[in-house]
Amino acid sequence: MIRSSNSPLRIAIIAHSLYPIAQPYAGGLEMITQLICDELVAQGHEVLLYAHKDSETKATLVPLLTRHEFNKMVYDNEHETVAMGREEMYQYLTYQIALRDIIERDERGEIDIVHNHSLHHIPMMTGQAFGERFFTTFHTPIFPQLRLALLTLRSGTTTQFTAISKHQQQLFAEFVPSQVVYNGIDVESFIANTESLGNTDGCDDEIYFWYGRICPEKGTHLAMQYCMEAGKKLIIAGPKSNEDYFNQKVAPLLFKDSKSGDDKLFSYVGHVTKDEINNYLCQATAMLFTSTWDEPYGLTLAESLACGTPVIGFDAGASAEIITSETGVIVPKKDKAAFINGFATIKNISRQACRDRALQFCSVSAMVDGYLALYKAALKNRTVLIEDNSESYINNINSYELSDLTKDSLQFFNQATQAPVEIDNDLVSFSEGS
Repeated sequence: MIRSSNSPLRIAIIAHSLYPIAQPYAGGLEMITQLICDELVAQGHEVLLYAHKDSETKATLVPLLTRHEFNKMVYDNEHETVAMGREEMYQYLTYQIALRDIIERDERGEIDIVHNHSLHHIPMMTGQAFGERFFTTFHTPIFPQLRLALLTLRSGTTTQFTAISKHQQQLFAEFVPSQVVYNGIDVESFIANTESLGNTDGCDDEIYFWYGRICPEKGTHLAMQYCMEAGKKLIIAGPKSNEDYFNQKVAPLLFKDSKSGDDKLFSYVGHVTKDEINNYLCQATAMLFTSTWDEPYGLTLAESLACGTPVIGFDAGASAEIITSETGVIVPKKDKAAFINGFATIKNISRQACRDRALQFCSVSAMVDGYLALYKAALKNRTVLIEDNSESYINNINSYELSDLTKDSLQFFNQATQAPVEIDNDLVSFSEGS
């Protein structure tokens, strides 16, 4: 059935199976998945979310296979008989069952679009059944589970792919083409400080903020070293994701700074809530971004802008796509001199410009509008294809060599339908339509 272009879309969203799509989020992917679903529903679309049973969503939740159900389904050692790890077998069956349900719904005409955020190869391969109505978003580097599907799909597929940044798009380009739809955050949920902090050189209120997981690839110690050399105060927030790194690189700098008495520069506040992060960002002269790995997006960058806080950061991954010259200072990775120079120029950045950038570029509505444009284009292309195939089918029938008996039957039928008949005392010709 061809639906009106103005009809609400019926969309199946496939989440990953490991964590609930709910707060407190296990990571950025859980937050993004929830925001997409809730915004689509708010715009009037019908959304099925295939996700962990404890997920919270405005969409209709279709729980994925639970581990209890899985353990009742398979033998204790059954994964060994097929040379799989037990977790691998669990995810394999989880997504097979979910895709079977989606395919059955589609056969009943209940699905328009399927959008895969699972980070698993099974939906990517089974999704071939939907052609260009099936989308996979690349949220991560090319993990083995993704590569397993990409090695096959690079030979050809009609399914579609999106990347959350141009950097991410280039990463996957050797396998499949993708279109960029940037991640979004709930900008309105952040309180912004758009008032200029003024010329803060040498003043006690010049303070910087670093937050995130404390681990080698986030470069916490680099932010500390740069602030120590420049004599800048720094608040550090985040969980100790790598205890060895914290003990070897961060703790010694904290200890050295603690001996400075009233001139102490560093304050480690631990793992804090979103509201606390919001408060720290509003007070900060700038947020420091010292990630040394190429992050596919960088949610801390978007959150900082939402609070009206400029950024001094490394050119890593998508950072230069999010932070413009009007909203921060981006320098080459580990360029200490350039980073320290950023302290002198960052105060010239308009905090209102940062908030405006977040509203325009980093919002949930901007993200979802991007996805909807792709959904509708896929359905429009499918409609055109159906119409073209129908016309081709009719033309093929007209070109067949028909038997004399068939020709006589068609001629009789044409004459019969063109003759007027009497209905309720009125003469009606079927050739005139009804």
